[in-house]
Amino acid sequence: MAELAEPDPLSGDADDTSWVPRVDMEFKSDEEAYQFYNHYSKVVGFSVRKAWINRRASGVIISRTYVCYKEGYQGNRKDESEVKKPRQNERTGCLAHLTIKITANGTYRVSEFHPMHNHELVAPAKAHTLKSHRVAKKARAVIANAASQKAMMECLVRQAGGYRQVTFFSVEDAADKSWAPKVDMEFENDEKAYQFYNDYAKRIGFDVRKAWVNRRSSGVIISRTYVCYKEGYYGNKKDETQVEKHRIRPNERTGCLARMVIKLAKNGRYRVTEFQPMHNHEFVTARTAHTLKSHRAANKIRNVEVNSVDDSSVAAKAIHDHASGQDASSQHLTFLSMEYKNYLPVKRKDAIKPGDVGAMLEYMQERQVNDPSFYYAIQLDEEDRVTNVFWTDGKSMADYYYFGDAVCFDTTYKTNSCSRPFSPFYGVNHHKQIVIFGAALIYDETKESFRWLFETFKTAMYGKQPRVILTDQNPLIRNAINLVWPCTTHRVCVWHMYQNASKYLGQVFQGSRTFAYDFSRCLFDYEEEEEFVSAWENMLEKYDLKGNEWLKMLFEDREKWAVAYGRETFCADMKSTQRLDSISGMLKEYLSPERDLLQFLKHFERMLDEQRNAELQADFHATPSISIIAPSRMLRQAASEYTPAVFEMFQREFEMSMDCMVHNSGAVETIYEYKVISEENPKVHLGSLPRCSLDLLTAKLPVGLLEN
Repeated sequence: MAELAEPDPLSGDADDTSWVPRVDMEFKSDEEAYQFYNHYSKVVGFSVRKAWINRRASGVIISRTYVCYKEGYQGNRKDESEVKKPRQNERTGCLAHLTIKITANGTYRVSEFHPMHNHELVAPAKAHTLKSHRVAKKARAVIANAASQKAMMECLVRQAGGYRQVTFFSVEDAADKSWAPKVDMEFENDEKAYQFYNDYAKRIGFDVRKAWVNRRSSGVIISRTYVCYKEGYYGNKKDETQVEKHRIRPNERTGCLARMVIKLAKNGRYRVTEFQPMHNHEFVTARTAHTLKSHRAANKIRNVEVNSVDDSSVAAKAIHDHASGQDASSQHLTFLSMEYKNYLPVKRKDAIKPGDVGAMLEYMQERQVNDPSFYYAIQLDEEDRVTNVFWTDGKSMADYYYFGDAVCFDTTYKTNSCSRPFSPFYGVNHHKQIVIFGAALIYDETKESFRWLFETFKTAMYGKQPRVILTDQNPLIRNAINLVWPCTTHRVCVWHMYQNASKYLGQVFQGSRTFAYDFSRCLFDYEEEEEFVSAWENMLEKYDLKGNEWLKMLFEDREKWAVAYGRETFCADMKSTQRLDSISGMLKEYLSPERDLLQFLKHFERMLDEQRNAELQADFHATPSISIIAPSRMLRQAASEYTPAVFEMFQREFEMSMDCMVHNSGAVETIYEYKVISEENPKVHLGSLPRCSLDLLTAKLPVGLLEN
């Protein structure tokens, strides 16, 4: 019998699907089934409607169907021209539903479950606003009171479709409650009480306003109330129709009741008489709390005037001053702590242009205010000049959470002769589209720079490490990866290798018409180690290249790039960073010296928005894939589970497998040996399977495919 349990997306147990409905799941009652489906819908991001119901004459429910709130289509009963306030048609004909039927023992069994939606899902942080998830007003206080202690210790921060747990204070802080306000706590004056409450607010992730104050005729404060910055509601004093559109104030307040009240005691000190810790809104992240009004120090970075070649030094001084004004727990979040920072040698190949630093910092901080999840970090050299920069946003972090098993670190700016050393981290999504995880400007290519960059990327992604990373042949990058991600498989981009070959083997390319073909086959084609080694040796012999040092180095490093040594490594169908060519082309114009860095950053942001819109479009068009008419049951099932792009890959492999002949070669104890031959490739592939597995395989093969 299915038990109703609150699903925990943060538990980290990706294999736990107990909160997901499935066919043949049983419930004690139809209401329990509804509650289970409703909990599931809250996590996924949609609302539930009780749709069709069948009853017996006695009133007992025989079957019931719960549907997505966007099921069907709605309209006005009368002609829309006769209706004063036409209803907005928000339904999309969504087919997602769950059907239950009564069993012989009186329980209700799931007879049908359709999980696919044809519309965009609501973020989990806003799911409570949907109709089936709304809580009665009287119940809200009870729920909030029960969750208040947990809310003080941690908060859930929405990051573009996913949840991530962010702890704002250490374990020692959790044991030591001296930083948290409590009733009867006393302060010397009202300003110290405000500072204490403000420090508490910064740890938790909200802003403070000085609200009501009572004074005696002499001016002495009798009582004072400090409230959350989202307390109450505000609007424009005039009617909004009389206010110009660009001057309408955004209503960001939520009526939050969190506050602290102090009153003057007989001993002349101020005592806390009321403390309300509960909030009705999300907190900001710890690394952006300093941007809130009550925590905002004199922001020297925003006022940096950059008019000289040494503007990066001026900005660096502002960074130092800004970081020194933050508490130790938050220094590492925006710029990394001063103790951790690697100072770099002054000499470097590239240098940041005059005027770029101030504009860049202004842009980064503006993004951070608009997107609390936005993250950026800056590395300085020995003279405190900006050398390397990294940035990412909340959507990129969420994409990395889902698609970050295979990552490419691209440095093709060197081959494109671009002036700005732009290097993105990227991968592919479930539509085989490029997704950007983060980006960097690398003005200093040293081991320390790359180590700093990978450490910063790791910090921004909350410690999650990729399983595979593809880069160029740079030994500095390799050393940095080994230090920062020792458990990550490092593969070398073969496209970069081919580009480098034209540099080291230029005369060979020009002197032979066939070398390019033979060399590319060694890079891309041979899947068996024996074939690859043989072809490589034949190539060296044929073109008299046995003494070439670059090719010797390449062969020694073959396990990092040759196809024969990487067949068991998941690369998400990314064999090289050439996938990014289209994006590099879009950015090339804005990376030129004639463009300001600010223009590039804004263009890069627009390009990301276009990519993300393309993903939404692909999600929408992926829904009809379930209607694909396939000749086999396996293909039909794959079509219902995979996106069209992934299904196309699966179908291609499936069809290739159907062209293979399997020959039984005998058995050794309980292990069967067999040979596989493809019509296109006469090479015999050897394999082995346990007896039970081979029996199952042969039972499902078409007659005549298996030959003894």
